[in-house]
Amino acid sequence: MSSRLADNESEFALWRIKRARTSDASRRVLIAHKDKSIGDSLAVQLRLKGLQVIHSQDLKSVRTLVNSWQPHALLLDKSLDSDSGYVFLRTLRMDADVTCRLLVAMNNVWPADPVQTLKEAGFDAHCRRPCATWRIVDLVKAFFSAPLTR
Repeated sequence: MSSRLADNESEFALWRIKRARTSDASRRVLIAHKDKSIGDSLAVQLRLKGLQVIHSQDLKSVRTLVNSWQPHALLLDKSLDSDSGYVFLRTLRMDADVTCRLLVAMNNVWPADPVQTLKEAGFDAHCRRPCATWRIVDLVKAFFSAPLTR
């Protein structure tokens, strides 16, 4: 069981607070992570919160799913896009619906992109291993459950 200690921006941070504009029945989360066990573990936890979840392990299928399934939240293993300088994410940020899509970077312990690089790429939040998975689940849950402010 994880203890919920003080935040450390190098491990976990939320920079832009967003709220989903969707009904309970259509809350969609796409997990894009190379590691099957990490992706599947997060998918199970998010499904237990009543969310529709798909896990994909490669950027090509992630691109297709973003366009066809249109997830409200994208949890992206940054190693899938970092070699290109986050071209996929930067393109996604230009999408008109990005204002209500949560974009979370998931980092491994090494190599570690500086937090500023992730912010500039357009992520709304990030978590770096050994970040506890409850942080990601709580973040996504809050994204879908908080009332929309106008």
